Amino acid sequence: EPDENELGIPSNPFMDLVVKNIEMHLDDSTFEAKVLADSLNMSLPTLYRKIKQFSDCSILELTRTIRLKKAELIRTQQYSVQEVAELVGFNDTATFRKRFTEQYGTTPSQYGQP
Repeated sequence: EPDENELGIPSNPFMDLVVKNIEMHLDDSTFEAKVLADSLNMSLPTLYRKIKQFSDCSILELTRTIRLKKAELIRTQQYSVQEVAELVGFNDTATFRKRFTEQYGTTPSQYGQP
């Protein structure tokens, strides 16, 4: 059983670097695989292959998982849903709500409520 970080993503030097890079661009809704590949000094195919090697997620899924996990953490600090959406790189609150609800089975506004 491989190590996982608190995001539930396999943890090793490469994946940790990937996660760190995604987190650095969290509020950038235009962030995409090509930017990630460039920031890691590798080609897109190499990046895809390496991520596939360590996880069963695509780069898009990985990015979304990290964004939503961060949203979950931010949500506990009483930001509005729109603020949280923007902080984690969703420029469309409706899409953010939908993805969050898919991931956590509850809406962002109800999340963490007693």
